[in-house]
Amino acid sequence: MYLSRLRLNPRHKQARTDLSSPYQLHATLCWAFAEPDQTPPRFLWRLEEGEIPTVLVQSAVRPNWERLAQRFPGYFAEASEPKPIPLEHLQPGQVLRFRLRANPTVTRKDPQNPDKRKRHGLKKVEEQLEWLHRQGQKGGFAVLGAMVAQSARVRMHKHTEGPPIVLQSVLYEGHLKITDLERFKETLAAGIGHAKALGFGLLSIARG
Repeated sequence: MYLSRLRLNPRHKQARTDLSSPYQLHATLCWAFAEPDQTPPRFLWRLEEGEIPTVLVQSAVRPNWERLAQRFPGYFAEASEPKPIPLEHLQPGQVLRFRLRANPTVTRKDPQNPDKRKRHGLKKVEEQLEWLHRQGQKGGFAVLGAMVAQSARVRMHKHTEGPPIVLQSVLYEGHLKITDLERFKETLAAGIGHAKALGFGLLSIARG
């Protein structure tokens, strides 16, 4: 896997457009993975807030950011090269720091139509943390301690017309312990939860 840290130029017109729309930002990032007539491979990304907007991108294949820079000259505040993610140091029982922006949800029956089930964003901190623990049980890790650093309902439009899509955005930070190494590696590669194309699900880890 590869990890890229992209610093965007907030004065660039396309960058400003992308920063206001997760759909558009994902579409722009796809230029580094495939031609317009090709289907890009799946990748994970997360927008990090700061004085200079930074986008983390994790992918199974090496992206070509130069191709994106050629299409949008001045888009990046500085050049970026993808770096391989070392996984050989990971061990069962290892404790790591983590950071995750996710869309925690639960599926419930629709009271208006009992034959259908609808996905609902979890708003309470206790429910959000319980969701994270469940993801760990399925994903090969145990949450040792975690906090909700941010929690907000975000609205976004896929098209200029039509109703907005509303998602619960939660930023988790804390420590985890690897309980099943192979499953944990699969979780790192696949991401956690829903709405991955919209900037959710990238699990970042660092030595504790």
